[in-house]
Amino acid sequence: MLRTLFAGIMGAAAIAGPAHAVQVCAWIGETIGEDDYHELKLWLEADGEADVLYNIKGEGLVNESSRGNAPNSGTLVLRRKTPNTPWTFGLTLEPPGRIDVIAELRAIPADIFSEVETPLLASFTFRRDIPEGETTPPKTFAAKQCATLGNPR
Repeated sequence: MLRTLFAGIMGAAAIAGPAHAVQVCAWIGETIGEDDYHELKLWLEADGEADVLYNIKGEGLVNESSRGNAPNSGTLVLRRKTPNTPWTFGLTLEPPGRIDVIAELRAIPADIFSEVETPLLASFTFRRDIPEGETTPPKTFAAKQCATLGNPR
């Protein structure tokens, strides 16, 4: 009887197949407005559903006399083929300078008050130099970076 039950469970697992690996793509919309106001908007889109913890790191927007960033983190539910923007940051930055932003996706902690860093599922790096006199940003960050998360749920 136990052997039959075990065989049935194994058969059901084989039919169900492996868990679907979710692919997430990230890109940044970058704009330059009046008075050298640079704005960055992070976009994430998945081909399936995933619950993740996002962390924004890096130096942000940097030039010779200033540095600004808005490190941030939070939980996020990614829905299939639904772009989401969990982070936006902007500041006045006179070129030359550089942009340095890292967006990490991590497993959600079992305890939301835990300080223990959870496993890294994906990391997306956005870095470029801002040349003197730049008034229109290149489309560098608009190119999607994609990574497979596995099964973060």
